[in-house]
Amino acid sequence: MRNLHANQKTTHNPKSQISRLETIHRLINGRSFQPELVEEKLSKINTDYLTPYCLVYFKYLNARHHFNYYKQENAIEHLELASGLLDDMDRTAYQQGVKICNDEYHFTRAYVRFVLSTLSFDEYETPYLLSKVRRTVDNALSYNSNNQKFVWLQKQLVA
Repeated sequence: MRNLHANQKTTHNPKSQISRLETIHRLINGRSFQPELVEEKLSKINTDYLTPYCLVYFKYLNARHHFNYYKQENAIEHLELASGLLDDMDRTAYQQGVKICNDEYHFTRAYVRFVLSTLSFDEYETPYLLSKVRRTVDNALSYNSNNQKFVWLQKQLVA
């Protein structure tokens, strides 16, 4: 989560906040699914004291946590929640002046929407989600045409 840029500074210790969030990130990316431990650590963070940068990171981690829940339990509610949390992350970044420059964030958002579109039976929601995914993928590839994750996702959209 190193590629975020915030316009505002805070009096709280951002290094300590980042360290705690990176620990949670490692748990989320770990090989074993440990939802209780991740939830415990996320719930102990008081978001009122997070820097704008860390608040965006926190929301991203929550979204990833729910996406992992979806993958483990195949519960669409967690996928929808992850999508909503990613929308909230973007809204927070915009409101707080944080520019998201990390491809991992953008890919996660696009991929969650892509998976959600494959499960949707709504004749209006599916094309809407796919158009958002295409826009994110096209935008990402315009900056880095060699990004394998986005190239793969683009191929999935064509298939």
